[in-house]
This record gives sequence, C-alpha cells and structure tokens, in this order.
Amino acid sequence: PDNIFFEAIVPNGPFNEDVFTMHQNHQSIWVTGGGLSSIWGNLWKNGEIYLFKDGEWQSQIIYTVTDIVNIISHPDEANLYYAATWNYGLLEILDMQIINTYNQNNSTLQPYFSGSTDVKTFGLLFDHNKNLWVTNSGVADPVSVKTPSGTWKSFHLNGLISGITIGHIIETKFGDKWIVAPRNGKLLVFNENQTIDEESDDRFKRISVIDQNGKNYSEIHCIIEDRDGNIWVGTDQGPLVYYHPEDVLFGGNTIAQRIKIPRNDGSGLADYLLSTEIITSIVIDGANRKWFGTKDAGVFLFSQDGTNEIKSFNIDNSPLPSNWITTMTIDHESGEIFFGTEHGILSYRSSATIGSDDMNHVYVFPNPIREDYHGPITITGLVENANVKIADINGNLVYETTALGGQAIWEGTNLLGKRVHTGVYLVFISNDDGSRTFVTKILFIH
Repeated sequence: PDNIFFEAIVPNGPFNEDVFTMHQNHQSIWVTGGGLSSIWGNLWKNGEIYLFKDGEWQSQIIYTVTDIVNIISHPDEANLYYAATWNYGLLEILDMQIINTYNQNNSTLQPYFSGSTDVKTFGLLFDHNKNLWVTNSGVADPVSVKTPSGTWKSFHLNGLISGITIGHIIETKFGDKWIVAPRNGKLLVFNENQTIDEESDDRFKRISVIDQNGKNYSEIHCIIEDRDGNIWVGTDQGPLVYYHPEDVLFGGNTIAQRIKIPRNDGSGLADYLLSTEIITSIVIDGANRKWFGTKDAGVFLFSQDGTNEIKSFNIDNSPLPSNWITTMTIDHESGEIFFGTEHGILSYRSSATIGSDDMNHVYVFPNPIREDYHGPITITGLVENANVKIADINGNLVYETTALGGQAIWEGTNLLGKRVHTGVYLVFISNDDGSRTFVTKILFIH
C-alpha cells in the first residue's frame, strides 16, 4: 500500500552506552563516555557528555574533542561544569555549551612534551574554598588550580610526580589533597595551607602503596575518603585502607592496611578482602558502608569496616548488563547508587542516605500502607544513625532499629516477624543522646 508511515519510538537515555566516569551533584548525574586504554593511552572517542536531570537524559556529542575522561560540576552553579580531556586541556561548559577551553595558552596547564599541543588532564576537585584543582599528566608542574577569581597557579612539588601519569585527586576533611599516580604505585599527599600563592608553608609527601606485609602495589584505580576520615584505595589486588591519614604529612604511618575476613570454617584462618579482584571504583554510602566496583565480578557492598559482605550484584543475580563496573556514584539524598558498566548504566535504591542536621523533613513512604503492598517501608530525613521505634496506638513496641545514615527501613512486621494488623502506628525517632526527637505516624491497612 502507498503512504506507509513508520514512527520510531526510542526510550529516553544516553546517546551511547559508553560510561567512563560519573559525577553527582545538584540532583543531577553527569557522565563522560570517553575512556583510556589499560596503559592510559588515547582511545580517540568523540567527546561524550550525558546529563540525567529531572528524570530525563540529555546527550552532548562534541566532535571537535576526543577522550573526555572526567567531569565535575560547580558547587554553586548547577549548569556550570568542567570536563577533563586526554589531549585538549580543560573544558568549561555552561548549559551544555563550551564557553572556555583551558590549555597552555590561557592557564598554567602544560603540554605533554615540549613542542606538543596535547594537554592531558584528568583529576578534578573543588576544594572547601571553591578552588578548582586539576591534575596534568607528563609535565613539570603536574597540579594546577583555578581560583574563584579566575587566576591560575601551578605546583612543581619538588618534581616528586613530574613527567608521569597523574590520575584522581581528592580532598580530606583536614584539607589534605591526595593525588594518585596510577601506574607508578605512588600517592602524593599535599596541603597548601589555604595559601595558594605562598609556597613556603606548603606540605607534601610522596608515598608508595605498601601494605602491612611489605607488599608493593603498582596499579591504583580509585581513591576515596570514608565518613570516619579513612582513605580507601582500589588496586588491582583488592582495596587497602589508610587509617589516621591526617598524620602522613607530620611523619605518621604511611602503611596501608589490607582487611582480613575470617573464613568461619574453624580453621582460624582469614582471607584478604577481595584480594583477587581489580577494584575499579569505590563509593561510601550514608551509613559509611563500602561499595566496591570490580573489573570482572560486578559490585560488592561491605560493612563500614569492610569485614562483612552485605550484598553482591553481578550479571547472574541482577539486571547488571556487565560484570565490568567502570565507575559508580551515589545520590546521598535518595540513597540511589548508579553503576556505570561497559554496556550502560543501572541504578539501585540503597537503604542508606546521608543523615540530616535536623529532622525538619522526615517522611515515610509509602504511607498509607495498602493491603496489596508487601515491600519495604522507608522512613527518611533522619539525623545520622537515629534510633527508630515503631509502636501501635496503645504504645506496644512492634519494631526497633538504627537508621542507616539518615534512613530506616521497616518491612511491616512485628518483633516476631509477622505482618502487623490494620491500624495507626507511631514512629518515635531520637538521636544518640535524646536531644533531638521526632514523632510521625504510619497508617497500615492489612
């Protein structure tokens, strides 16, 4: 027949399935679709940036730039963000449009070698003073900073990490910067003492990644600070942790610890945490639990001290499209964790969120609980690690728990594990010392 009409119906999503790094802020998720080879060489992928906001995906393909490898949003301006590239310097992007490209011509960033125009950037960090820190590989001054006024400054750091590949940079709650040399098994700890222009009071120290048994680690894939201030490092042989990292710059311990997990088979022996896995990404949830993304085995959730496995997700027991987790990020307000894989993104609603400073926004969902609902009941907006008691209208206790960060989960059962009867239930919430309390209600329809 004539005039046949076809309409393509495509679900909303990123233009490509490529996922290399992710960043969460301002209730939005930014994704880069670039990448690097295993030896940190170019893949020459077109510049890919994806934004997930208000339940919708936006895609930006930049054909004049290749290998966008990292991204970060401005702490105050939701539509302003910066993208690191592995040849084209640093992109400044406003409302999905490039407004500046920072390179050797207009910043302290430097080219990969003399006479080259390739400016390789990767690590991005906004510090507590809203200075933007950028790592710059293969150059004499491998760390640069852009101040809120727009001025640039670079740091030589006594040449301790000059001329090599430089990866991630993080800032601790003490203001120390931890910088990764991913292919050299080195970390540089640095503190400018909040005086960027005055180098005489700077402290810095390069350390090798060595565990308590004297074993050296040459491949470092990720780094993060947990809620207790410990530094977790992902290597090609599992994760390691630095306790009391604030002491490193003052002559303190520089030995990383591997976590031992007892076998529970009566042998008295223990195995090291995920020691056979390449740890590609680590995120810390609101309850200080550790989520480990791996190269070949999917995702693992462990307790805050890393000794107890809570969950694991892979292609056999979950909708994960691949066991290769390239990156992860977490929305601390909702507890939703986003897993980036070689075949796209999957999210999972976790039971932990960041605790609030007060309890002005406590709410329960779903509420009321209908007779056909049998899922978890979430009480959120709590102060961190709040005590939660649920009682019937006569004051009889039916359930008690401690919040995971700022959120508690109830399965709708009593202390005997049986589903509660129809009625109104009171939720009593208090912090550790009882100085902050809150009461709310749940209507349960059996």
